[in-house]
Amino acid sequence: MKYLVFDTTNILYKTFYVHKNEDADTVAGLASHTALMTINKYYKEFKPNKIILCMDRSNWRKDYTKSGQCFTPKVYKGHRRQNQTEKEKMRYEIFLEHINDFEEMMDKHTSIITLAGEKLEADDLIAGVIQTVQAQAEHSHQDEFIIVSADKDLIQLLGYPNVRLINPATGKDRTLDEWNGDAELFMFEKCIRGDMGDNVQSALPRCRSTRIQKAYTDPYEKANLMMETWTDQNSKEYRVKDLFEENKMLMDLRCQPDNIQHSIVTTVLKGMDNPGTFSYFHFMRYCGKYQLKKLADQADQLTQILNI
Repeated sequence: MKYLVFDTTNILYKTFYVHKNEDADTVAGLASHTALMTINKYYKEFKPNKIILCMDRSNWRKDYTKSGQCFTPKVYKGHRRQNQTEKEKMRYEIFLEHINDFEEMMDKHTSIITLAGEKLEADDLIAGVIQTVQAQAEHSHQDEFIIVSADKDLIQLLGYPNVRLINPATGKDRTLDEWNGDAELFMFEKCIRGDMGDNVQSALPRCRSTRIQKAYTDPYEKANLMMETWTDQNSKEYRVKDLFEENKMLMDLRCQPDNIQHSIVTTVLKGMDNPGTFSYFHFMRYCGKYQLKKLADQADQLTQILNI
């Protein structure tokens, strides 16, 4: 079985931020067009048995990092959209409504599997698809997973058998070459370094690559590294091990809290067992709402992917 899995929210957002000067309704149409054309492009290239779209919802990581349990004051992705004007905020809110419309249309009115769950990010669900399918007894390592996402963090999933990660911006595969083909090394380094893009604190700022490599291969060096402490600019002291384990929970897509993992599996199984039914009428109505004349003109060609 060949699965083609899309980080759909990521694709929609990329269009939103590229077309900064377009009004909300226009950019909503452009985002829909880009998403469907991207799906169609990779469907033609890979001829999958199933297409799966993964969507963001509200975020469990934000909830955790806002809570008293979090070691640092950094809120997950909390630095984004902080300086928006009122006009920009309104444009963004309208675009969120469009994302909801797109999700509903794909979920209810096409046969493409569309996954979204409260508190879950698309990353959680993409990993959950691979983990859930491979855990089922009737499946084997012959299953193939082709992930389309610009998110470099998903490189960690290349540690699973028969997984490819394609960056839609370039059309090229991402690899683990920089980490000697070792997904565990990639994840170890990431949990030490944190993630500036997602506002995740480094477990040990300015830690040299040579030291990270040595700690990864040498249990004694790793133990010493984990017990090290450092102090931030506000005189708060941190232990590397505490931040490392917290970063692992936030970024390693095998290490979410138990309740979140349960929600991921439930969402994946429910979505895969209950795909929608393609409705030509509802698709054309959606095209009309967002003035997607080109998509409407190509409706007959898109029927193959929307009714997979």
